[in-house]
Amino acid sequence: MSQIRLYMDEDSTARSLVLALQNRGVEVITSLRVNRLGYSDEEQLKWATEQNLVLYSSNIRDFYRLHGAFLSKEQSLQE
Repeated sequence: MSQIRLYMDEDSTARSLVLALQNRGVEVITSLRVNRLGYSDEEQLKWATEQNLVLYSSNIRDFYRLHGAFLSKEQSLQE
């Protein structure tokens, strides 16, 4: 069974949430832990994808737009 691996960007690193997830066996990687503070939203999404991580962010507006553009670009590469 595969397990979701979360990458939490700097907008979402509430320590209590990280600890609660980890206590329930979820693998959580934070931008602080991997020294990726200050990277652009696009760079964060690209890096998470390359690492097979699910990006968790509280920055809904920007990532909603960015995710749509990212999916469109990936689909055009596959055609």
